Amino acid sequence: MANVHGNKSKYDIVDIDAEPGKGRYYNISKRHIIPLPQWRACPVTCPQALFSPRTIVLALYPQTSCFYKGVVESIPRVGKDCYSIIFEDSSYNSGYSPEFDVPQMFVVAHKDVKK
Repeated sequence: MANVHGNKSKYDIVDIDAEPGKGRYYNISKRHIIPLPQWRACPVTCPQALFSPRTIVLALYPQTSCFYKGVVESIPRVGKDCYSIIFEDSSYNSGYSPEFDVPQMFVVAHKDVKK
């Protein structure tokens, strides 16, 4: 859940998955927000709008409300298809999850942030 400040440069974010009283509330700058796509790309008419296989992305991990780093395994073939994503996941021996289908609207570019 998010609230936008009047000047639209800051957002109040509530982490609904965090335990009460343990870092649930954040006030962050607009430059730290990654907007979700509003439309699906059509692979037939606009293939350049899709992420290529083996691209590192952030995607919504199935049955969660969190985006995690993953790798595109396969791209949508038609407009309503999902991406096939494997996620970095230390709970698997390989360090990666099996493939999961993720709708296009929940796959965004990953930017490696240097601290």
